[in-house]
Amino acid sequence: MITMELFSLSLLFTVSLSTIIFFLFRTTTASRRKTRLPPGSIGLPLIGETFQLISAYKTENPEPFIDARVSKYGSVFTTHVFGERTVFSADGETNRFILQNEGRLFESSYPGSIANLVGKHSLLLMRGSLHRRMHSLTMSFANSTIIKDHFLVDIDRLVRLNLDSWTGRILLMEEAKKITFELTLKQLLSIDPCEWSENLRKEYMLVIEGFFCIPLPFFSLTYRRAIQARKRVTEALNLVVGERRRERERGVKKNDMLAALFDSDGGDVVFHDEEIVDFLVSLLVAGYDTTSTTMTLAVKFLTDTPSALAQLQEEHDKIRANRGTSVALEWDDYKSMPFTQCVVNETLRLSNIISGVFRRAITDVKIKGYTIPKGSKVFTSLRAVHLGQENFKDARVFDPWRWQNISDPINFMPFGGGPRKCPGHELARVALSVFLHHLITRFSWKPAEEDKLVFFPTTRTQKRYPIIVECRNVGG
Repeated sequence: MITMELFSLSLLFTVSLSTIIFFLFRTTTASRRKTRLPPGSIGLPLIGETFQLISAYKTENPEPFIDARVSKYGSVFTTHVFGERTVFSADGETNRFILQNEGRLFESSYPGSIANLVGKHSLLLMRGSLHRRMHSLTMSFANSTIIKDHFLVDIDRLVRLNLDSWTGRILLMEEAKKITFELTLKQLLSIDPCEWSENLRKEYMLVIEGFFCIPLPFFSLTYRRAIQARKRVTEALNLVVGERRRERERGVKKNDMLAALFDSDGGDVVFHDEEIVDFLVSLLVAGYDTTSTTMTLAVKFLTDTPSALAQLQEEHDKIRANRGTSVALEWDDYKSMPFTQCVVNETLRLSNIISGVFRRAITDVKIKGYTIPKGSKVFTSLRAVHLGQENFKDARVFDPWRWQNISDPINFMPFGGGPRKCPGHELARVALSVFLHHLITRFSWKPAEEDKLVFFPTTRTQKRYPIIVECRNVGG
């Protein structure tokens, strides 16, 4: 009797499962007939083409994974990486469409490892009206007027302070990271370099190392360390925020991002300390690692292109001569660096510190004759566009002179685009220009050893770019 009942239940389960599978298959097939996805390959079950992507970027080619698929499928194609079917775009027009339709057709979507480490209240993960408000606040605090009137003096002072300790062999990327972290901390919290800030920087480096790990502490020692470091970073920042609130009650006012957050606190929105700390952590991400890497690669590209370095040196020696006895740069000096801006643009185009951004379709979207289904992950590859021969002649060659003839760089988007364009883009340009000025007028240098570029998970140098520096001028 029991056996018969079990058999009947088993038969019923089998029939039911078969029916479900039949209807799911028929529905999926019908959906595929109606939906014309971009062509491509989804690779193996579950892992897709993730291994192909990771192994491809171990070569010296900056865009091997996308190059191979663009030649086979076109500039918009489908793949399956990091656990999700993903539509890749290597087309400038498509990328602009996706980024400009943030909040209407697409929304930001980041891997779990990054989301967990920056915090749920970070600018990266904010959406809707709150994101618009906080993005606008950040942009208003980093516009040209604010930089000119308040930040330039700090940028110039901190760059010179760091360069004062340079002698002999240095790891340029490490030194650049110190500079950008101190700059960012000063602008966010009015904190000058000290033992506390250096300890915080070391913890923060551990946090960033966890961004591209499997977000499971049990499986990844690096990710476990990153989570622990993130806890220590938030504890330190919470103490600062709490102390600043008490100072504010006593009438002490400072001119930094935290003060701007306090000023915007009120009405329908009240920011708790946890939210403020997450917001500060995300701004540290934006201002620290990317800018320091751009500084390093600018020096490497210039070193590998002596004619560009010579012209840049001539421009900055002239500025230095016009300054007389004053060493500090002023806003008019920054605005008189035309070739420097060509170097900055070309470094941003060729290095592509942020290779692209992830979005998710919030409705079915038609692009280039295809349909991206609702819920699909989309990756807009900024690097593929910047390195596309159809967009820039000799696209994979460092050529700053090209920017003397480009008036409307429609396919140039190093800081993203749309409502989520990096709010600190002008600040990054100023910091890089000031750094190059003081480096070039104070030092000559040569590589200490051969170093190569690595392109995954982000662009960087393999050995942190060791160089040997010698003083050119005294008193800089």
